[in-house]
Amino acid sequence: MTKSYSIPIFARGEIIDDPEMTYAGRFGTEFSAPDAAKYLDKLILPSRHALSELYDLSIDDIVNFLVELGHRLDLETNPHLKWALELNEAFSDMPPSLCAGSFRGIAGKNGMLSRERIEAVIDTIGREHIDQWATTTQYNGRTIGVRAIGVPTVHVIAGNAPGIATITFIRNALIRGYALVKIPSNELGAAIAIGRTLIDMDPHHPLTKSWSAAYWRGGDTGFEEKIYHPKNFDRVVAWGGKNSITHIARYLRPGLDLVMFDPKNSRAFIGREALESEDAMREAAMRLAADVGYNNQIGCANARMAFVECDEDPTSRAQLRRFGRLVFDSIQRLPAQISTPAPRISSEFAAQLDSLTMLDEEFELIGGGRDGGVILSLCDEPVDFFEDLAHRTVNIVPIKSFESALRRTTRDVQTVGIFPEHLREKLRLPLALHGVQRVTDLGYMLNYDSLTVPHDGTEALRRMATWVVSEDCSNVPELWHALLREKISA
Repeated sequence: MTKSYSIPIFARGEIIDDPEMTYAGRFGTEFSAPDAAKYLDKLILPSRHALSELYDLSIDDIVNFLVELGHRLDLETNPHLKWALELNEAFSDMPPSLCAGSFRGIAGKNGMLSRERIEAVIDTIGREHIDQWATTTQYNGRTIGVRAIGVPTVHVIAGNAPGIATITFIRNALIRGYALVKIPSNELGAAIAIGRTLIDMDPHHPLTKSWSAAYWRGGDTGFEEKIYHPKNFDRVVAWGGKNSITHIARYLRPGLDLVMFDPKNSRAFIGREALESEDAMREAAMRLAADVGYNNQIGCANARMAFVECDEDPTSRAQLRRFGRLVFDSIQRLPAQISTPAPRISSEFAAQLDSLTMLDEEFELIGGGRDGGVILSLCDEPVDFFEDLAHRTVNIVPIKSFESALRRTTRDVQTVGIFPEHLREKLRLPLALHGVQRVTDLGYMLNYDSLTVPHDGTEALRRMATWVVSEDCSNVPELWHALLREKISA
């Protein structure tokens, strides 16, 4: 018998458990949820003045609250997170062990809600801009105060990483905004688990009342025209695929801004030094395997294609095949806490891999299926579905020089991992000019902190806030006022 799941609404400190709508999950399991349109008045702030309570809190008050929330969001002791993990087992593309690892990254010494991490997030925007009016005196004598002010924002978060809900809560809290999270169908529990934990802490706390989360199916025009409207929300922060971003864009108008983490792909640039010795091949293969396999390749920062400098002579191509085999073998040896065989593979992806058997003069497949695989291009062309590679599968493409790889690089590329490291400084500016948003060493493509560095070319905390200017004109020379008096009295 298939288990049914009920996903409530969390609305500013209140749980609404009215599961009258039923939805089909991605893998055939159904879930129920309230009709979000029925509770629209609870999901929208009663007035903008409701945010004023957040300004009675100092930034230190907010940091202390976040740290306490981190102590409580411990997977071993928090029943709400355990419920969210059970939901992920039913609806997520990510294996349960990796989902659990992601949740464990919330709490602890180096977790997302540790004091050190939160302070590092504050540094990205400047404490002076979120705790006070940062004051300067301009050339014309005016004293200018600038402050980052939080606004009501709809967050359409992605479901491929359970930590995104926590990232969203941290950012919203630090700028004192109001967040309505649209819950993704493949990660139904984290935003609600945070809300339930907030109720356990203090259901009436201003930060509890600054958080709401609900599931709704995109396409209800009457409901979404009210949600995506500047009288109710100032921003939409959208993560997700092309269809999701395109759908949201139809509602944009003056007064409603879009902060977009749109679909990206990532790749490796590997110099010819990787093929010059067995040790170098093994090192590069281990690093590439980590960048392909981490969290089972569900992230934008995972490598899906690797350009490798390689000559066309038989010896060089034999070395490339050897390198491809080493990459596959390294993927199989990745530790279970960061990568596992895929729990399931879609029939569409399996068919794409099967199609390569008819193109054996152009591509060679090593492995494939639930264990992952390496698609070795026998020319300098990638497979036409490289952006959709999944389940720890990478396309290795031989190139004569990086010039041909750069010609295939656009702003759709988020991260490029480079081997050996000395090529990074040579390639980072050309890659940046082609639209790449992050350049790092091979093996570290997934090992970074998206909370404390720009993500997808965007400093999220700065983009989420409205930057307000307060002017003191009392020291401005009298010439301007004198001119006004002269014209008015005349």
